[in-house]
Amino acid sequence: MPNIDTSLNKSVMVLLSEEEKVVFLKALLKLSTQDGHVDENEIKYIKKMAQRYKVINVQKIFINTPEQIFLNELKILKNRRAALELIKEMFRLGHTDQSLGDEEILFIGRVAEALGIETKKIEQISSWVIDFLILQEQGRIIFEEESK
Repeated sequence: MPNIDTSLNKSVMVLLSEEEKVVFLKALLKLSTQDGHVDENEIKYIKKMAQRYKVINVQKIFINTPEQIFLNELKILKNRRAALELIKEMFRLGHTDQSLGDEEILFIGRVAEALGIETKKIEQISSWVIDFLILQEQGRIIFEEESK
């Protein structure tokens, strides 16, 4: 299983308001529920990110919001770089269990559409994440590191 590390782009996150951070992390949480199974590592990652980026009202992340309302909430993310970072993190999180399912892909697509991100850009980000994860794993093999 690929390691979810904390390489979330700090320079982007520090520019976000509390509300934007909550919706960003809530998107990751909602993605983790799309396959019907919430992995404990995914929850730990989201909590760790909330702590790292000083989210004050962490419980707001875990409020179950109907998808359509949530997609409207996403519109608070006006910063395109933050929106692109969110899509990247969603793909990374989706790959943690070695299988990015159809439900997860469709959800990422709906999030991207709500954020105004074009299909070509989504495909580029997806390919980049896959290449990144492959290189990470190759590095572990080459340098004889244990998988995390």
